[in-house]
Amino acid sequence: MKNVRILKSQAGFSLVELMVVVAIIGILASLAIPSIGKYMAKARQSEAKTQLSSLYTSEKAFFAEYTAYDSRFGSIGYSPEGSLRYNVGFSAAGFQAGPANGYTAPVGVNASVSTTGYCGANGVFTNSCAMLNGATNAAPPAVPANVAGLGASVTTASTFVGAAAAQVMGGAAPVDQWGINDQKNILNSQSGIL
Repeated sequence: MKNVRILKSQAGFSLVELMVVVAIIGILASLAIPSIGKYMAKARQSEAKTQLSSLYTSEKAFFAEYTAYDSRFGSIGYSPEGSLRYNVGFSAAGFQAGPANGYTAPVGVNASVSTTGYCGANGVFTNSCAMLNGATNAAPPAVPANVAGLGASVTTASTFVGAAAAQVMGGAAPVDQWGINDQKNILNSQSGIL
């Protein structure tokens, strides 16, 4: 007679093996979650760049025709679509082109809109547009009065500085502020990403 060995296969994992795997996954998740928030905030910043680039294009097109910049969104044809996260515009009413520049507002264009942001300041919406609450679930902040490195956020007949502001990260993160000027210098004057 031959000795026959019967091997019993043990299926599954032991409790210790499962706990080790769960612990490893927990450690990896605790390392990755803060990075995900930063990546999301950086992705949200692309809206500021896009909106400011659109504001720049509108201002330049208006300047090409009337040799002056204008702080009224209806006059320059700046009208963003969709829900905005960033409050975009100027910190104060600036230069307004008129007959001396050869400009008269077309019928049906609300050329009088001259606010401290396309949708208004601090969540008080003056135009019919939708603003998203920031990462702290608060209304968007006001457009900054001064863009560090570019100057006052306002228009004159020959220059302009547009700005955008939003809360892109929660907690104690500062307001994310961007600016663009008539030379197409765009910069992040105050980073809202910790």
